[in-house]
Amino acid sequence: MKRSDLATLAGIGTLGGMMFTKVIRPWYLHWGATEEEFNRAMPLDDLVPKPTLRSTMAVTVNAPAEKIWPWIVQIGEPPRAGYYSYTLVERMVGLDVVNRDQILPEYQHLAAGDRVDRAGTMCVLGVEPGRYVVLGPPPGTPNVSAAWSIALYPIDGHSTRLITRVRSRWSYRDMLAATPVYTWPIWLFVEPGIFIMCRKMLLEIKRLAERGTVKVGEPQSFRLVPAA
Repeated sequence: MKRSDLATLAGIGTLGGMMFTKVIRPWYLHWGATEEEFNRAMPLDDLVPKPTLRSTMAVTVNAPAEKIWPWIVQIGEPPRAGYYSYTLVERMVGLDVVNRDQILPEYQHLAAGDRVDRAGTMCVLGVEPGRYVVLGPPPGTPNVSAAWSIALYPIDGHSTRLITRVRSRWSYRDMLAATPVYTWPIWLFVEPGIFIMCRKMLLEIKRLAERGTVKVGEPQSFRLVPAA
């Protein structure tokens, strides 16, 4: 390959890197969120004080918070309701997920310390019913600390901002040392993967909450089913 060709490839690579860091990455780390939403504190931010990754994403749901919360509180692996994202991708990374489109009455309560996955790696770090839940690995998990907040911010009596924030910190050196060499390229896709899956979750919760009324003890516009 000619030296001029190498220079051209290097220039393209540099331009692509700048485009990613200056345009693409800020876009997906802020998707749907205002600057105010991105910069303001959210529940349990202090659990990860100096994050390697900080992502804040948001969507407006045309429903009050009390109609959205039932979808959030039942999140998790079966027999819970899933993560409302791409099932194929979830199963590719080892999650045994069935994403439900019904409210599960048995799973309308969460408390700090509850696990929402079978392996016990996704723990409730904090919760305020009707307002927010913060999920993450149990305290003391080696190599990584993380807090995944899902919170509701009412706009008025008819619409709500649904905001999710991921704050995570890890050591690439420790993570690479703990995993086989052939898996190392996967780490390049962690941030874009979180964006893709969280965006789908937000849009799916929005769709589900906007399609009907959810109030315990009142007639529903869709079927309540028990968990399998």
